[in-house]
This record gives sequence, structure tokens and C-alpha cells, in this order.
Amino acid sequence: MIWRLRLFLEKLRSSQRLGRKRVLAAVAVVAALVAAGAVFAVVHGGGRKAATTTAQTPALNTNLFYLQALASRTRVQRCGMYIHFAWKPNYHAVQYIGAPALILVSGTGIAGTYKKTFKASGMSLDVGPVKLGGGYKVWSAKVLSLDGDPPGNDTTVSAAPPTTTKCP
Repeated sequence: MIWRLRLFLEKLRSSQRLGRKRVLAAVAVVAALVAAGAVFAVVHGGGRKAATTTAQTPALNTNLFYLQALASRTRVQRCGMYIHFAWKPNYHAVQYIGAPALILVSGTGIAGTYKKTFKASGMSLDVGPVKLGGGYKVWSAKVLSLDGDPPGNDTTVSAAPPTTTKCP
């Protein structure tokens, strides 16, 4: 490529056919194209991310864990029912043994947020008695977090009264 450039420059010096105006016009066009390319590269970052001077906030360190929600067990006594919700550790949950867990419970008579300690065998929440009168009801519990980290799967467990219960 260098030898071509050298030949071109020699031809420019020796050639009488090329006028100075044409050479200057060609140089001006090339210079304009180079300048336009430089501006485009600066504006668009040249395919690379531009370095920022602002301080970046650190990413939150969130671990996802998985719990296995077990079927709820119910025990009916007259027109009251006791509910046993349970969860077993699954993928990455063993690292939270001994950590506090927040459980959100919904349903008449037991609604609220409960705090339990997560154990190697899992955790359970016993609530009740709930009143069975007034029609069909559903109660549910969901693990919101273990030690502040959210679960990676749905941890909702639901319970309902037996269909044979007849309470006013």
C-alpha cells in the first residue's frame, strides 16, 4: 500500500494533466470524510461503551433460594379449624438455616405477617383456630423472604375447610 501511495505522489509531481485545483479539491473531500468519520465515532462511541465519570451504585447481592411447599394439614374441632403450613428446604435453601423467615398469611382470623426461624428440617407455621361459620373460606400462607432474600419459586400453600363441615 505504501508503494502505491509513493507512485501516486510521484505521478502528481510529474503529471501536467492534473491541475492543482483538482488535487486540492480531492484532498478537501478526503479531509471532510475523515472529519465526518471522527465525529460519528465520537457521537456513537465507536462501538464501545463510553466511560462514565459518575459513581455507580453497587448491585444488590440477592441470592435466590427454592422451597418445597408441602400440602397443608387441617384439624377440625366443632366449628373451629387449626391449620398447619409447612415448607421443606430445596435448592440453595440450606445456606439459610438459622435465618429469620417472613411468612405472609391471608384469610379470615389469621391474616398477617409471621416471623419464624428456618431450620434444617424446614419450617412450619401453625395457626388457628379459625371459625368455619359464614360460608366457604380459603386461607393461604406464602414465604416472602429468608434473611431478606426473595424465593425463586412460588411458596404459596392454601388450606380450605372440609366440605362436610356444617357450621352456622
